[in-house]
Amino acid sequence: MTALPVEFFPLRERLGAVGARSLGQRRVGTIIVQTFALGGAHASWTVHLAQVGMTNVVAALGTHGLLEVLRPDVALLVGIAGSLKEDIPPGDVVVATKVYEIHGAKVTAEGRGARPDAVDTSHALEQTALYAQVGARCHFKPIASGDVVLDAESGDIRHRLRTTYQDAAALEMEGFGFCKAAQRHRTEALVIRGISDRADGAKGAADAGGGQQRAAAHAAEVAVAVLVEHQPDGAGATPPSPVRWSRFLRSGGRLPGAGVPTRRGGAGDGIGGGGGKGGGGGKGPRRRPAGTGPRSGRLRGRAKLAWLPVAAGAVTLGIVLQSCGSGATGSDDDRPTSAPVVPTLAACARTDTAPLVVAASADKSEPMRRAAQAYGNRAAGGSCLAVKVEERNSGEAMRALVDGWSESDGTRPDVWAPAGSTWLSLARAGARGANAKQFPARAQSVVQSPLTVAMPKPMADVLNWPETRFTWRQLAQWAQHADGFWAARKKPEWGSFKLGKTNPKYSTSGLNATVAAFYAKTGTSGELGVPHIENPGNQAFVRSIEQAAVHYGDTTLTFLANLREADRSSPQKAMSYISAVTLEESSVAAYNAGYPCGALSADKDCRRTTPPDTPLVSFHPKDGVPFSDHPYIELNGMDSARKAVADDFLRYLQSPAVYKAQFAPYGFRTHTGAIPAGSTLLTEANGIPEAQFTRMPMPEGTVLARLLQIWPGLRRRANVCILIDTSESMNKVIPGTGDSKLKRLKQADSRLFGEFTAADRVGLWKFSDAFTLGGENDYRELVPLGPYRARLAGSTRAELLTANVENLTAEGATGLNDTLDAALKAMRAHYDPRAINAIVLLTDGFNEDGDSLSDAALEREIKDPSQQRIRIFTIAYGSEADPKDKQGSSALKEIAKDGGGKYYDAKKAETIDQVITSVISNF
Repeated sequence: MTALPVEFFPLRERLGAVGARSLGQRRVGTIIVQTFALGGAHASWTVHLAQVGMTNVVAALGTHGLLEVLRPDVALLVGIAGSLKEDIPPGDVVVATKVYEIHGAKVTAEGRGARPDAVDTSHALEQTALYAQVGARCHFKPIASGDVVLDAESGDIRHRLRTTYQDAAALEMEGFGFCKAAQRHRTEALVIRGISDRADGAKGAADAGGGQQRAAAHAAEVAVAVLVEHQPDGAGATPPSPVRWSRFLRSGGRLPGAGVPTRRGGAGDGIGGGGGKGGGGGKGPRRRPAGTGPRSGRLRGRAKLAWLPVAAGAVTLGIVLQSCGSGATGSDDDRPTSAPVVPTLAACARTDTAPLVVAASADKSEPMRRAAQAYGNRAAGGSCLAVKVEERNSGEAMRALVDGWSESDGTRPDVWAPAGSTWLSLARAGARGANAKQFPARAQSVVQSPLTVAMPKPMADVLNWPETRFTWRQLAQWAQHADGFWAARKKPEWGSFKLGKTNPKYSTSGLNATVAAFYAKTGTSGELGVPHIENPGNQAFVRSIEQAAVHYGDTTLTFLANLREADRSSPQKAMSYISAVTLEESSVAAYNAGYPCGALSADKDCRRTTPPDTPLVSFHPKDGVPFSDHPYIELNGMDSARKAVADDFLRYLQSPAVYKAQFAPYGFRTHTGAIPAGSTLLTEANGIPEAQFTRMPMPEGTVLARLLQIWPGLRRRANVCILIDTSESMNKVIPGTGDSKLKRLKQADSRLFGEFTAADRVGLWKFSDAFTLGGENDYRELVPLGPYRARLAGSTRAELLTANVENLTAEGATGLNDTLDAALKAMRAHYDPRAINAIVLLTDGFNEDGDSLSDAALEREIKDPSQQRIRIFTIAYGSEADPKDKQGSSALKEIAKDGGGKYYDAKKAETIDQVITSVISNF
């Protein structure tokens, strides 16, 4: 039961975060009840979630009506409250041991005499909460309940609480009525309250700072952890003996013969909330990993009730890494305090086995790599292990894991750290058989960052930033009427409204933004279903938004690098490139701090430089903000030594000192979703305004999978010519593979053409030199530019494209400049204003035609302002590309920069599959 949405939604989100499955909703009396199926350690639960109303009388009536119909085994009241104790700061959680009703009194001529009444909560549920694995600091104390919102350090109510209810830790409004009703129905009940403020006159400031949202999210996580851990009467197995239990711990969470992977704690995939709890009493405090941004709402003292009947028997045992009632007292800020700075495991000098491999998304792979270097080698299970962090695109890694992770995918990771838990949902929905067993139900966050709509500051100023905010629907309307948008605001020199958006099949921000586009039409995100996705009207709406896209891409780093390059020329050029781009908040903060790719990166082109002349600023849409919660997904199947190091490294990453050193400088929030006190990057001066916003829940994995299936038919169409180098050097063998570069390229043809649809226009050229090709030109058109599925000479263009790549042979020199010049002219002659017009240039060499167009003349042709812009994406294939440059890349980088596209590095020729995937993601 809850009184307000600010309490209801975090609990519903937390249920989704731990894999609860929606079973729909129905009306019980006048109350709407939403129902979920949730697996637990000792039982499977049917969870009924309802909002009733404020005050104890309303709560009692609502609770009675629901218990009468639903007949649950346990009932939880989950919400927020004001602290009455100095050592219990906002963000902590109070689990009520009993609830006082504070208004009972007898009034005589001598004055008012208190007549206290109290009701105990369930001892069994309290014990479960005591040992449940969460990150919030929990206190097990009595609470007071009354029909009053207290926001003063003095007065009658405050005096009454101090004199009559001295042991009460918090004040709320519904707990007594709830517990009385549960008592009458003989239902086990527990009240769980997150602390939103200190009830001391500063409530307004606490609310404005997101105190209610953090408190509600923390309480929600504790409540769901209680459900997952609770063993109802008659459910579960006899507790293991001490010997068997120690073996269970040593084995990484498996008992002999157990067929179900161990459920690790730490439900911190970011869909809960952010904050912690101050410590107290003999049952010490503990922090919880949460992950939500601020949520709208103003009132304190509201509650949520989850009705939870047991439906089935035992499923798994849980390992308590840190219980709600354990740990040391922390500070009252929102910094993560789940682990000490010093690793728990002992250091060791020399590794004797393969490293623990962590596959991390591009935006945080370098900070995590540096953290791993500082973490060093660690001893566990008789082995000495290092941690190796490798950069992997979130969507690409998800598909590789779902498909079984082949040798061509590289080293299989032990830990997967994508940018969002949506990828875990997709993986769990898509994997089959043995591959499905590797994915845990949930994972804790390393850091968090909300999605924002970023704009060049001059453009945002025209829209009255930061005072004015907009909704996703408004953004959609701007994209739908892109051509006259800036002219209507007296800025015709900025051209049309241009939207930057990454490909949702690979990028978390792109996936989140696509969900937001459907939300703009349907008004729902977390409950978005396949029928919403398949509705033709909804698809037409999203398709109209996509038409404003400049191009796509597998990461936001492409947009930011291009924007920074344009900014170096002039602010006007920067604003002609992009009007708005969906980016993580961290990327905006890092870009403005001088990181041209919006993140710390090992790429030398992304090294920190001076801040941009035209900074970006963030808008947080009023109607909901998706979060990238950056989960740390420990894949099932690790041996006990790797599991121990993986657990220890996560605790190390979440520690305050490591966060401050490795993640805060690049704009990330803490692993709980909080902005740390004193942050210099997450400020309005750096483009990140303070804002109250509602966290947008994400759909289930099956819905996301269907969205990705239909997205190619919604995106802006492509008009692309692909140029492939067939000079003699393409016959060289890739060391260690036995394959030539050309053979490996042919094996990747499905990635080269597989993403195009009937709406796209695609052409194919090859090039080497005129003598070899038997004509006047260094190039030959193999398949003319045209509709991808159109029929040509007895087959489709799609079939001809594949067949011509299969039949390529390599000989001759490299006539690059004349080829690219001719392709530019051809593409401009077939320019499509409603498409992404681009050239993909793949070469393993450099221009070897001494009689061709010079580099300078080619540059002028590419940049000619009187001609239509054709974006050029270059691939340096193999180490021979431009030997004048030790890195073999400078000429192709310049071409991509001049063409407003992106340079891709495949100098390790065996990576060509992955590189082609990244290139084609731009369309």
